[in-house]
Order: sequence, then structure tokens, then C-alpha cells
Amino acid sequence: MKLEKKIPAIAGITCDSREVRPGYAFVAITGFNKDGNKFIKEAIEKGAGIIFTEKKIKMKSEVPIIRVKDARFLLGQLAAEFYDFPSRKLKLIGVTGTNGKTTTTHLIYHLLNYKRGKAKKAGLIGTVNVDTGTKFYPGDLTTPPPVKLQQYLKEMVDKKLKYACMEVSSHGIKLKRIAGSRFAVKVGTNISIDHYDLHPSFPDYLEVKKAFLQDNNCSLVLINHDDNYLGSLGKLAKNQVNFAIYSETEVRAEEITNRGYEVEFIYKLNKPLKNEGGQIIPPCRMPVKMKLFGEHNIYNALAAITIALYYGISPGLIQEFFRDFQGVWRRLQVIYNNDFTIIDDCAHNPGSYAAVFKTVKKMRYNKIFIINSLRGNRGIKINRENAETISKCLTELGEYQLFTSNCNDVVKPVDLVSREEEKIFLNTLDRYKIKYQHFQELKPALKLVLKKVTKNNLILLLGPHAMDHAGEMILGMI
Repeated sequence: MKLEKKIPAIAGITCDSREVRPGYAFVAITGFNKDGNKFIKEAIEKGAGIIFTEKKIKMKSEVPIIRVKDARFLLGQLAAEFYDFPSRKLKLIGVTGTNGKTTTTHLIYHLLNYKRGKAKKAGLIGTVNVDTGTKFYPGDLTTPPPVKLQQYLKEMVDKKLKYACMEVSSHGIKLKRIAGSRFAVKVGTNISIDHYDLHPSFPDYLEVKKAFLQDNNCSLVLINHDDNYLGSLGKLAKNQVNFAIYSETEVRAEEITNRGYEVEFIYKLNKPLKNEGGQIIPPCRMPVKMKLFGEHNIYNALAAITIALYYGISPGLIQEFFRDFQGVWRRLQVIYNNDFTIIDDCAHNPGSYAAVFKTVKKMRYNKIFIINSLRGNRGIKINRENAETISKCLTELGEYQLFTSNCNDVVKPVDLVSREEEKIFLNTLDRYKIKYQHFQELKPALKLVLKKVTKNNLILLLGPHAMDHAGEMILGMI
């Protein structure tokens, strides 16, 4: 976005009037709950040196007020420019999809750092945490706001990291948080229903993901060809490589064997792949053994292995990494395995619930206890569809007991379950004639399950952020 007017040097950038300092640029954005244009006067009073807005503002001020076409896009571009375009000095690897973003980025991040000497090579930006090489930050939004994102990337550049592994959410794309960022590699994991709070329809959601992956400037674009939606999009990018289990593609997993909480498969590169240095990687077969179980994790591993090969990591080191890697927090994580087993997963949409139950069906146990939190502040539609998916999956399991909770004792205010969300979720379970016990708080549900569990039973902790402390809580009760 080019600006016709000359702008003064700026000391910082923000779209939050509370963060304005003397000399800052304030970008007024019309948000979901607040309109930044209402805070222009406050920003000027705090010393803002320039204002950007999409609206025609009638206000007498010595501070330049510049009207722009797209304030969100401008914010990303200004942030990138302010931090000297850090993504151009890194290999930025962006992973998008409804599910699998966190596991895939963690696999890539750990692979790129695995036994590569004392100096860290790769940083991480995502849901669980952020590692800039300088320090760790707790995860907040899956894809951070533009200014914070560029700050993180700049810290990685200053630390002389070579790679940045980043989760790219549909919010991050549609709200233009990634504007100003240049990606070297992109990955599409899968597409299923989610985020009715942002997208008016599923086609809109799909188009947002497609727009991100449709990039001829990337040196590598990896697409899960088995996914119904991604596979139907055809050729999206010049340097596209498809991966799959059930389709004949450039990259494929074959001879899959499940062994308890481990899986073995053959990684097969069916066509030559030109790596980052221009050398040709010939077709090959690589046996892989990993502690990540579940078919969806094989897809995640296929993407990570291909990127590792592309960036020059040897097959032997890749194999050793997967034998050692212990998994990702709350992604089919086995947190207890003694007389009974506890698995923790952050399932929060129909696709992730289906993936978890598909894996569980292949496991051996006498009885399963499921503790599931509702999805607060996301609307009735996603809660209804989550309940429908859970109900359909439960009919295919053996003996089970379902416990649902609003988690009011541990949930953050932003994730509180509304009365309407609770009603639609429980009514849907009733419609499918699913037996369950519902709790307003999480702790009583955990206590009750521990009283009921016996040898060779399985406890499954499911749900989004409200369940983040469930694993720690239940382990403290055993």
C-alpha cells in the first residue's frame, strides 16, 4: 500500500490507544467490539505523531490524519517496515489448516534445532508458546497481532536464527495480521468446519485458506492431498508438493503399523525434490518410528520430514529425532499410563474430535471415560456441530461414560460458556440419546471419574482452552 503523503518518522506503531506513546503512529481499526476511530482524540492527546484511518475524520488537529483504503493491511505493512522487514532475513515457514498446525510447527521447529550444535537455528510462533531465541513467551492468539508478530521475527533475526516456524490461522489471514510477512515455505494440513465467529460461511473460510496457500513466490508449498477440500483445489502453487497416505502423490506414508502408543511407517519420496541449495534429493524410502500416534499425526510428520529434507537434514538424523521426540502438549498426549491411561487433547472442532475418536477406536481398553468442555464464546453453531460429531463417534465406541463441563472454576472470562451455547450442546446430545452428566465446574467431574476408573480403563480429556489445566489437576488427584 503506497501512501501519497509524506509521513514523519515514527517511534512505534499501535492500534490500541492505551499503548500510544509520543511519536507513535496510531492505526484506527474498526474491530468486532470497538471502533478505533472513537479513540483518535485520545491517541493524539497521548502524543501520537500520525493517525491512519479508513474513515473521513472531521477534526482540527496539527497531527496528520491520513485516510487509507485498508487499515488492517497498513498496520501489518507499517509494522514490518518499522522492524526492517525481518521475514525477509529468515526462512519463514507458515502452517495453516483447521487442525494440525501446532503439532506440525513443533515438529519442524524441533527437527530444525535437533542436534545442530549449541546455537539454536529455528524460532517458533504459535498457540502453545513463542520462542524467539532470545526468550520464551506464553502463547496467546494462534497468529499474533501484526506489531507483536514483527517484533518476534525481529528478535529472531537479532539472535541470528535462520528459520521461523509459525502457525497461520484463518484469523491471522483474514484480519491481515501476516501482512508484510514473506514466507519461504507454506503447509496446508487439512480443512474442516470451524470459526463461525469470524467466517460467514464455509466457502469464505475455505477461500481464506486457499488464498494463503496460492503462492508462486514460495520455494515450497506442501498440501495434504488426502484432505477432501485441499485435494479438490488442484494446483495452487508453482512449487507445490502433495503428501498423502491414501493417494499416489510425491510424498506418501506406506506400511503403517500401530504399536500401542507408537506408530511405524515408511516415508516415501516418489519424485526427485530440489532442496534449498539446488541439489536434487532422489526418490527414497525412509523407515520412521515415532511416539506420536494417530493417523493425523502421520500427515503432520510427512510435512515436517519433507521440510527437513528440503533444508538439508539427513535421513539418519530425522529418524533419530522421531525416535526421541516425546510429543506436543495437549495433542493426544499420554499424561498417565499405569493401571489406567489418561490422554489429553485440545479437540475443539468437528475435525479434531473425529481425529481423536478415530484413533481411540483402534486402542485397547475395557471402558472409556470422556471429560469434555464446551466451547465458550464461539456461538451455538460450532457447539451444536461439536456435539453432533461427539454423538456420532460415541455410537462406534465400546462401553463409555461422558462427562461434560462448562469449566467455570478454571475458564478465562473470554472463554465463558453462554446459556445458549450450553443449551444447544446438551440438547444435541439429548437428540442423539447420548447419556451424560453435565457439570458447571471441572473439578467435580475429574473427582467423579477418578472414583469410577478401574484397571485397563481410558480417561480422555477433551476440549479447548478451558481444559488447559485439566491434566495437571487430575494428576494432582491421583
